Parts: sequence; C-alpha cells; structure tokens
Amino acid sequence: MPTIEEGMRRDIAAFLPDAIATALESYIAFSEEEATDPAKQPDKVKKSKEFKDHHDACKVCIAHIKLLIELAKWADIPPPELADEIQQQQLATIIGAANTELER
Repeated sequence: MPTIEEGMRRDIAAFLPDAIATALESYIAFSEEEATDPAKQPDKVKKSKEFKDHHDACKVCIAHIKLLIELAKWADIPPPELADEIQQQQLATIIGAANTELER
C-alpha cells in the first residue's frame, strides 16, 4: 500500500509539468507587455505606480516559477517508477527552460 507521501509525490508528478509550463508561458507573455515608462507620461505619479505594479507582478511570477521548481526538486520528480523516459525528458526540458528564463 502506498504511503501518503508516495501518493502526494505521484499527484505532484502529474501536476507539475503543466503547472511549470503554464507559469512560464504566462510570465513571458506578461513580462513582454510594455510597462508604462513614467518619464514619458504627463501624469508621472499615476504612470510610476503602473510601472512599479508591472515590475512587482513580474517578480511575483518569477517567485512562483522558482517555487514550482523547488517543489519539483523536493518531490524528486520524476521518479523512475512514476514517469517514462519521454516524460522525464519533457520535465527536464521545462525545468531547464524555466531556469534559463529566470536567469534572463
């Protein structure tokens, strides 16, 4: 009979690849949206807040991706008994892309 931890790891293994890919895609799309440059706007206070909010939201996205990667490491995903070679390669690719994006 599987332990609670084994069941949790199995559930996480099934969930994380899509979660990381979705978080990355969302972050890339959002971060590429143009933040308002306060220096070029007449109402600098309002635009400065929009600029700061955009950058703060990007930081939250990065933190979310980092946490998903840490969760993958904690869960030692993918363990061989839960994933075949193709799934392992896909997850490794997703985690590599996430780390590359975070370094960028």
